[in-house]
This record gives sequence, structure tokens and C-alpha cells, in this order.
Amino acid sequence: MNETIVMPKLGMTMTEGTITEWYKEVGDPVEKGEPILTISSEKLNQDIEAPISGVLLKKHGEVEDELEVGAVIGVIGAEGKTASTETKKVEQPHAEKSKTSERVSVATVARPVKQASTKTRIFITPLARRMAEKENLDIAHIKGTGGNNRITKRDIERVLVNGVDVEVEATAERTTQAVSVDLSAVGEGLSPMRKAIARNMRGSLAQTAQLTLHRKVNADPLIDFQKVLRKEIESGELDVKLTLTVLIARATVLALQELKKMNSLYHDGQLTEFDEVHLGIATSLEDGLLVPVIKDAHQKTIGSLAKEMKDITEKARSGAADGNLLSGSTFTITNLGASGIEYFTPILNAPETGILGIGALQDELALAEDGAVKSVKKIPLSITFDHQIVDGATAAEFLTMLVGYIESPYRLVL
Repeated sequence: MNETIVMPKLGMTMTEGTITEWYKEVGDPVEKGEPILTISSEKLNQDIEAPISGVLLKKHGEVEDELEVGAVIGVIGAEGKTASTETKKVEQPHAEKSKTSERVSVATVARPVKQASTKTRIFITPLARRMAEKENLDIAHIKGTGGNNRITKRDIERVLVNGVDVEVEATAERTTQAVSVDLSAVGEGLSPMRKAIARNMRGSLAQTAQLTLHRKVNADPLIDFQKVLRKEIESGELDVKLTLTVLIARATVLALQELKKMNSLYHDGQLTEFDEVHLGIATSLEDGLLVPVIKDAHQKTIGSLAKEMKDITEKARSGAADGNLLSGSTFTITNLGASGIEYFTPILNAPETGILGIGALQDELALAEDGAVKSVKKIPLSITFDHQIVDGATAAEFLTMLVGYIESPYRLVL
């Protein structure tokens, strides 16, 4: 029996992936669990393994081809068998399913002639754009159902069967007024990872109203608290690396649970606030950036948070992180303190509502209560948020809560 290899969905907003390398050619034997090819998604490179042992019978894409999530990439079967000519897309959960009995001849479907527009750009996958050009479709009259309302292959197929979407004139008017970016050409010539990062960053800036607030916090109480905990760790001979970032992460989780508006996602026109905190940790690599996720961070103690943060960042840097580890975050923190950066404006890890930037420790002079001058260590914090979802007052309230935990660190263990 033949088995198909399909483009996996490695993240909530992933709509397509790029084939970056084939390890096998048609006719080559493969073993179950053996890597067959590598794909590049919006967040990482991922090896795709053989679901069964057999022979690679057919490839449905070459290197640099972009295929939609669920599309068939290849077919594996027994030696001497032939691959089925059926290459239908494997439907993802909640996807629209068209019934064969409802299909009509493409020639009988009325559709507008494709027109070039100089006033607007519309989100559309490269594959869908090629299909639209081939069928002479006006993409301004097509409603996208992919991430960020992007037009996908499924939308083109729907229009070919059912005709253009309803409210054509209203749709055209809205798309003319909309400010958007065509991401299909973004990152051309870059490595797959840099290309994915470029598209994510451009898409994030295009779809959100980003604003950043800055504030410094007195880090002396947190540093003293860290010293106390480190002594306990040493006396207990525990294998825990307790950094200031871990403690700030714990403070962030508690603040997010108090102010759930900041622990939210806005995706496909729907805003969802979460009780659970899945914390993304921006991790730098030689050729890019990954955001592995600590799932259910609100249930972690400081010690378990420290262990898991160390574990997921090591996996990200070693290339061992899978799609599950790199998806599902509800809020992200990023730290440039090691680079000596004070303040910066992190870009949202869309579709999240907020991202916290942590800067380098700063030595400042301050007046003590007795009037004497003393040296104080302060941490610069930068919170970028989507002004569509929350106002500046809400983001400032979140920073105030966060500062409260940092300056009264024993609350982190209550």
C-alpha cells in the first residue's frame, strides 16, 4: 500500500512550506523514520521522515517549490508499484471541503478578466498567484481564507468551481483602501531561514499597529533575591542555572495572568485571551532567530522554569527543536542584554499582542533615603504591543505590574 508524504503544519499561522533539499530520488529505497527531504517553514528548517519503508515512487515538488500545508509532497510504496495519479491536497482540520458532486465545468463559470492594479497589493501565496494568472482571474475579486486573509490555492479552486466571491464591488473597494504588503517576493535571494524571518517581520509590521513603551526598573532587589536562591541551589546540589532572565520570565508570567489582555492572540479576525501562558523565548542562532516555547509556563516553579528555558534554547541552537516546540506561544520575551543594548523596539511575534524586550544592566547614581548618593543597578524594559488590541495605558499597566514583581521579588514564590 502506498503512503503519501504531505506538507506538515508547523505553526498556527503557517500556510505553506518550501522544499529546500531532497535526500532521495524517485526509485531510491527508504526506511521508516529516515529523512526524505527538508522543508523550510515560517520558523525553522524541518526534516520530513518516511512514514513507511519502501521506495520513493513519486515527487510532487522540487527544491525551492512552495506547497500549501497538507499538499502531497511525495509518495512511498513497495518496489514495482506505481504512484497514484491522484495528488489531491490532504485537508487540514476545519478546512472547507468541496464535494465532487457539486463541481461544474470550469468553462461554464463566469469570472472577471484579470486586471493589473497599481493602487493596492493583496496577500496571496506564490502558488495561488500562478494559478490565478493561468486562469486569468482578478485576485481583487477573491476572498482569501488563509492566514492574514491571504489568498491560497484552495481559494482559487473555490472560485474556479463557484465563480467569484459575493460582494465583489465592496471587496474591491476595501482592498483598494487597505494598506498591505505582498510578501511573495520578500526575502528573495536569502537563505530559507532568513527568508522566513523576513516574511514574518514584514507581515507582522504590515498587519499590526505596533508601539513600544520603555521603562527602567531597580534590579537590586532581584539581584539580592537571585543570590539567596543560588545559595539554596548550591547547598541542595541542584542542577539549576538561575539567571536574571529566568526571574524576569517568572515575573512576566505572573503579570500576564493578572492582565490577560496582554496574553492574547489576534488571528483571522478573532481575538482570544488565554488563562494559560505559553512563553516564547527568542533565541539567536548563527543564521537567524528561533522562538522555542515553554508550554504552560504559569504552572512552572522558578527551578523548573530555569531548567526548561535552558533545555529549549539548547534544542533550538542545536537544530533539535521540532514544530511543536516552536509554535503555540501566547507572549514572547527577547533579551539583548548580553550585547550591551539598553533599549530597543522588538517586533511582535504575530499573532501575539505583546513582546517584552530586556536590556543590559545599567549602573546609575541615585539618592538614598538619608540623602547619600548610592549606585543602583537598573534593567531597561521595552514592551511592544499591538495598538489595535490594547491601548498605551494597558501596556503601561502591564509594565507597572512587572516592575512590582521585580522590585518585590519574594512575590515570585508566593
